[in-house]
Amino acid sequence: MAQLRVEHYVRIKGQEPTEIRAYGIVSGLNGTGDDARNYSPAAHAIMRQLAGSGMHVPGLDARGLGNARNNALVVVIATIPGTGARSGDLLDCTIFAVGGATSLQGGILDMTTLTTPLKQDENALVQGMASGRVTIEQESSPNVGRVVNGCRLTADFMHPFIEHGLMTLVIKREHASPNMARIIAEAINNNPEFQTAGLQPAIAINSHSVSVRVPTTAFGTPMDFVERILQAPLLDVPMTVPRVLINERAGTIAIGVDVEVRPTLVTHRNFIAEIPPQLAPDEEEEFPQQFLGIDTDTRFRQMNGENVINMKLLALQANLNALRATPQEVIDIIKILHQQGAIVGEVVFVD
Repeated sequence: MAQLRVEHYVRIKGQEPTEIRAYGIVSGLNGTGDDARNYSPAAHAIMRQLAGSGMHVPGLDARGLGNARNNALVVVIATIPGTGARSGDLLDCTIFAVGGATSLQGGILDMTTLTTPLKQDENALVQGMASGRVTIEQESSPNVGRVVNGCRLTADFMHPFIEHGLMTLVIKREHASPNMARIIAEAINNNPEFQTAGLQPAIAINSHSVSVRVPTTAFGTPMDFVERILQAPLLDVPMTVPRVLINERAGTIAIGVDVEVRPTLVTHRNFIAEIPPQLAPDEEEEFPQQFLGIDTDTRFRQMNGENVINMKLLALQANLNALRATPQEVIDIIKILHQQGAIVGEVVFVD
């Protein structure tokens, strides 16, 4: 079985993703932009703010927008990862219309200044500049788009995670408990490489956090110390919740017998997996042969009136294997189910 480590159960406090955002203008639309005659007072105020910031867009005034409908007022968002980023790094931007634009297809985001809500000092407010061609990812939402590598950061964004010589491990919500905090603290304290002058560096503060003393020798290379802490192996981890362990590099999947899947529908390449809702005792399936029934035992019990809502993930894996799905295809489908919140249990990725 793959080794569970501290990193599978915690995150570092202070290393959270941060959004930078701003209002902007998408130009070059083919009559699908905003009709300024229907703009609210708030939208007019935003346009005045943009004009005051030095942005010059032909037709930005209400009259021009109302006649041409080739511009759209949008919100631009870029997410700085929890590990931080450097000036000059490129990030994708998400764009969505806030006026009456029906589609952003074919538009170009004009140069937009993105700022962070973390007001540290006057020079730290501006974090990036965004511009570029907008692509629509979902035809059903043409007023939401993306600019790939559209934001260039203009400042370093480093997330502080060491304060007064201490860093805090925040236990993930699904694992938080006094016992898990104790297990994590003991895994660190029992490792000789983390002990300094015989002192144990980790203290279980509460059910959600473990405090770790950072030795002065690690101040010069703090990320190396963090990496070693996160890689520390865990022993005697209780199987408190149904669990799926995935080693994507090796293509292996370990699924607990109690892991269930809520009713949903997943399509991936040549596979369609339907986990149908429970039928009433006198109800018949409308299309019984349309999709692969992934759990015949549970389905039989449902049709006999038992209150069995979810199906077993192991049954889905067995059926996909019977259809000669590759391990990566099975992993991809489990990822989709996990993203949908359809898996009743925990999905852990290990190396």
